[in-house]
Amino acid sequence: MDLQIDRVKVLYIVGVLLGVIAAFYFGFRLLDDLSPTTTSTVLLLGFVAFLLAGLYVKVETLDTVFYALGAGSYLVFVFYTISAFDLGDGGIFVLLAGSSALFIALGYASSEGYLNFERKRIIVGIAVVVVFGFALLGFDVTGAQPTQTTEFEEEAEIPPLPGQSVVGEVTVENPFALSREAEVPRYDACLYTPEVRRTRLGYTESTSNLVIAGGGSRTFELTIGAQVFYDRETGNLRDELNETETVPVERAEECPEESDEVKLVVVPGDGLLARR
Repeated sequence: MDLQIDRVKVLYIVGVLLGVIAAFYFGFRLLDDLSPTTTSTVLLLGFVAFLLAGLYVKVETLDTVFYALGAGSYLVFVFYTISAFDLGDGGIFVLLAGSSALFIALGYASSEGYLNFERKRIIVGIAVVVVFGFALLGFDVTGAQPTQTTEFEEEAEIPPLPGQSVVGEVTVENPFALSREAEVPRYDACLYTPEVRRTRLGYTESTSNLVIAGGGSRTFELTIGAQVFYDRETGNLRDELNETETVPVERAEECPEESDEVKLVVVPGDGLLARR
């Protein structure tokens, strides 16, 4: 049995794997404040830079390493773009089909000798890609981050089971020219009847993986579930709420220990329910 291992190829393979992992880490973990547009573009620029580097080097196998790094960067670009942006089924199909056509075209062009550029032009191309990438990163880092504005209703209607009632609206705005990932603030609430009952407020639509287009905004309705207004055992409306259709809404940093009046106090979602 021949157990001889090409040590050079092993080193190259490890280098490629670590490079691809680094691209994944950059795309999905590093610099969370970057615009998804910037991250996606930099990954694509990495593909172009590695491709040009592969065309530049004349050392056998080393050019293959650069091509592999470029292909890995492109794959990360595709995965990241699909996960970060709502492309829909049609958009994902176009991206995948276009990527397939691109690599087939590159393979054909390479086999026919169409990619044999002058080395000076390749160096210029790499320099342009690197400069543009760093300029984009610098522009993004200095850009504004999304802002959140919350407006609460004066009163919340008591909904029938198993409904929900609107407590307020949260608007997320992105003043930057590029898209931004944004977080929607979480809120909890205390219902006083005057007995205190804690609950978590929700939204009428999903707020996870939220990406706001450049200069755009999104508005979400903040809601409270009907179950907080009803007795858990009987399922009937609490006695103190039988004579009213609405409950006053107040905003506070934390829930008071007690209250002599019926009201709903909304507080920041900072683990209130975990301290019950």
